[in-house]
Amino acid sequence: MEINSGSSFQEASQEEKCVLAAHYGPELEVPARSQLPSRKKEQRRRSQQLTQEHPANVPSGLGDLVLAAEWMKDTSESHCHQDSTEVAALRDHNTYCIPQEAETLKSLVRELKDTVHRQSELLFSLQGALEASQKECQALQEKVDAENWALLSNLREHVSQLETENRNLRCERDQLEATVQRLRKELDASGATVLSLSRQLRGQHRTQAPHGAFSLESVKGDAKWLRFYTSFDEYPRLTAFLDFLLDGKREEGSPESGSHSALSPENQLFLVLVRLRLGLLLQDLAFRFHISESTASRYWLSWTEFMERRLKQIPVTCSQRYVDAFKPQRLIQHHDMSLVTLDCAEFFFEAQGRTRGRDTPQGPRARYSMSGCALAAPSGFLTFGTGTGEELPTLPPFLQAGPVELTAQQEATKRQVLSLRSLTDKAFSFRFLRVVHPQNMEGQVGRAWIISCYLACLLHEPMGLP
Repeated sequence: MEINSGSSFQEASQEEKCVLAAHYGPELEVPARSQLPSRKKEQRRRSQQLTQEHPANVPSGLGDLVLAAEWMKDTSESHCHQDSTEVAALRDHNTYCIPQEAETLKSLVRELKDTVHRQSELLFSLQGALEASQKECQALQEKVDAENWALLSNLREHVSQLETENRNLRCERDQLEATVQRLRKELDASGATVLSLSRQLRGQHRTQAPHGAFSLESVKGDAKWLRFYTSFDEYPRLTAFLDFLLDGKREEGSPESGSHSALSPENQLFLVLVRLRLGLLLQDLAFRFHISESTASRYWLSWTEFMERRLKQIPVTCSQRYVDAFKPQRLIQHHDMSLVTLDCAEFFFEAQGRTRGRDTPQGPRARYSMSGCALAAPSGFLTFGTGTGEELPTLPPFLQAGPVELTAQQEATKRQVLSLRSLTDKAFSFRFLRVVHPQNMEGQVGRAWIISCYLACLLHEPMGLP
């Protein structure tokens, strides 16, 4: 009984295993490969017997299930006697074990039918979704193809337009290059002609355009050139000197002025100062100032005479100690007054042939000299001249033997000379005194010496060293 009860328990457990295997899937123990052929033959034989014995009770399609149940039974019995087993997942419907009870089998069949039905419905739904997805994908593909075709058509049209524009631009470039080459050839051909014409035109302008007149206005803004031509450092000092000269216009008479004059008083004085400073000829001055040579000579003579008279009215004093120490010196008597003559300079002249005599050197270009001196009065005042005392018909009013009372204007213009040698150097900065003049210009050179000495006193105060 114990044995039977144990066998029945084993059979019941085997049936439960078969039911579980049929319900949850074909994950069962797999027998050894060596036993598979004989077992398959045994299963086929048993299935044939069952179909022959119970043809009416077994429904169609369950033969495989019966064979699977018997095969699982045999397999479980054989595995009980083996120490080692191989576990594998067999997903073939032939490996299912079929329970022997009819109710269990019916429930299993119903469950299988329900499972098949659900899987069929799921399959149908998946197929419908797949068909919808395929249709949507096909529609999208058709839309993409249409858009690609449209883009491709537009791109081809645009490329065609660009190629046409490129051809047109190339044609225009070729035409422009041809035009440029033609213009370059024309330019090269006419370059020499243009250059020649421009040179001729510049030459005509130079010959036709009159050169600008030389005047005080052209140099008064530049202190360097003003000092070079006049020895005045600043234009205001030059205008003040001109005002001083023109103050005695009504009393003593002044050089020609007015609308009939070719030059203004400023430019007339400028002409005289330029000749004194640089020693230019009258021809040169006439060309520079655009006047005739006779007009330039007239300005020179009238202004030098007028300047000599006005400048002698400036009081110039000197140191008696220095006068006593100056050599060479000599005494002359002029209108009952003893004057000390100080020889300061020497001027040279060319002796003309008809005037040469025993007192002048002989030779083709004989020269003689004339001294320029300073005259010192006992009162301490100083003036300038040339030659001997007999050649000095007029002297300044303050050159007297006794004390002299100066007016306020004379005190304002008073100058002091501390060194006659320094004064002589400054006077010879006027180059007119360095030139060898003809004999008929002795009077002009004498006036030029007096004017140069007074200008040196005015431009350098005090004159020299103590």
